[in-house]
Amino acid sequence: MRIVLVLALVALQSACSISLPFQNRVSYEAVVDAKAAKKDGPGLSLKWLPASFPERVDIQGASGFVGGASRTRIPTGPAISQRVTELLDASMGLKASGTPLTIEVVNAHSTFQYSAGMFNITPAIDRAGCTFEARFTLGTKTWTNTFKAEKKDPKIGGTSQTGLMEQVWDDIAVQVYKDVLAHT
Repeated sequence: MRIVLVLALVALQSACSISLPFQNRVSYEAVVDAKAAKKDGPGLSLKWLPASFPERVDIQGASGFVGGASRTRIPTGPAISQRVTELLDASMGLKASGTPLTIEVVNAHSTFQYSAGMFNITPAIDRAGCTFEARFTLGTKTWTNTFKAEKKDPKIGGTSQTGLMEQVWDDIAVQVYKDVLAHT
């Protein structure tokens, strides 16, 4: 009886590890919009604080019942930093000698839910969200802002493993580059 109880507890405590095929590139449409909003000037010299944020991968469970015990690798740092960097480069240009821009990450957290269903063989994200709070220093200007984005897939079973989360990160990056653009 003890062996069965121990095995049951081990099974409940263990969580499966899930690595999903996330893309860290911003959507083509967002890049086109950023290029259309291009500002002439000296460009920006970008610095992230903490310096490790662009490599930060969170290992977390889903926010819902399905997959709540999973250990899913969510690349919040690479996803946001790559997208923001690409959009800032497209809209203002990134140069080593440009106006210094420091983005100090106060909080960055992604949430997601897997689609429920008995016949889902591969996990698909059908709800995604992200909160990104940062303190910006651009030359002598300093400000703090919080950016939020959420998406829900109306189809049962989800249409993409990672597409919804990637759209949320795109939305966050667009909000960030437009905020920086407004402060220049």
